[in-house]
Amino acid sequence: MEVTITKLVQACLLVETDGSKILIDPGIFTLQDERFDFSMVEGVDRILITHEHADHASVEIVAAALERSNDAQVETTDAMKDILAESNIDSATFGTPQFPAPHERLPTGPGPQNTGFHIAGVLSHPGDSHSFVETMPILAMPFASPWGSVVAAVDRTRLVNPRIVIPIHDWFWSLDGRDFMYGLVQAGLDGSDIELVVIDDFESVTFSV
Repeated sequence: MEVTITKLVQACLLVETDGSKILIDPGIFTLQDERFDFSMVEGVDRILITHEHADHASVEIVAAALERSNDAQVETTDAMKDILAESNIDSATFGTPQFPAPHERLPTGPGPQNTGFHIAGVLSHPGDSHSFVETMPILAMPFASPWGSVVAAVDRTRLVNPRIVIPIHDWFWSLDGRDFMYGLVQAGLDGSDIELVVIDDFESVTFSV
């Protein structure tokens, strides 16, 4: 199976496989990027949101994507479902396989309800979590965060052992900073069979899995 993954800033991914388009975690950093255009999320079949933080969930993008969609279903947590309902957006909490992925504790206190998604049997997206124990062959991994560490992310990646790991959640780092930090990640993965594939914002990579 071939899957094409486009990174649209922070944790937002557009996944195209087997004739379907799935949008994951479209947040405000995507919306605010001058390179972003709503045509990029046209024709999606499904919208997945792991949790309610603004960098993962822009109601404006969700509404625009739905208007341009193939009768897409929004799938998310109960908490985010209530937030979307305030903007008259219906959503479900079922459909795409989910997996336990608790949000890590924030400096300000406990994190919100968070769920991980397995997409098309090939990709796993854990949202804001380093506490999950399962993955598909490709893992979207948050290496940069205010609630975790690169060490914890590398350790978790090695534990769940995907074939390929794609860094997400790196809006916080400069381009030079990303190069430096992902060099450290690569060093931390040396000796494993895990391939690190860094996708730049607004770039796409096609995988055969």
